[in-house]
Amino acid sequence: MENPKKINTAIIIDDNEIDQVLYKRIIKRSKKIDKVIGYTDAHKALEFLKCDGREKIDVIFLDINMPRMDGFEFLAAITDQLGEEFSSAVVVMITTSLAKEDKERASQFDIVKAYLNKPITIGDIEAIAEQIGFTAGDDSSDDPQIKRKAF
Repeated sequence: MENPKKINTAIIIDDNEIDQVLYKRIIKRSKKIDKVIGYTDAHKALEFLKCDGREKIDVIFLDINMPRMDGFEFLAAITDQLGEEFSSAVVVMITTSLAKEDKERASQFDIVKAYLNKPITIGDIEAIAEQIGFTAGDDSSDDPQIKRKAF
């Protein structure tokens, strides 16, 4: 029997509390992620990720449009402050934006592996787990869901 591909820990950074509840419910139903940590404030998520001794984060679901610190500002800050230590995490940008500029801007960050329009689905979660569950760092996924990055 083949082992299911799972993700140990994920963070959702999205200022919309209703979206947070929805995504946690979808993630739970997918049975692909063991633990989910949610932040409605990107600054607080940044502080958490900078803590010594914290658990390893496998994937970050990051909203683009947030007040105070948007998703792009978060990516710039975290890669600047944590560099190599942060590079093992996979970032999935989630957005309602259809702007081509946002996709192009997201593609400039190597850690961004997918760009998904809201709402995320169980299929999205399964595709991400398939890509990174046992193949972290391997960009050779042929999964069409992950190819939605399509920068």
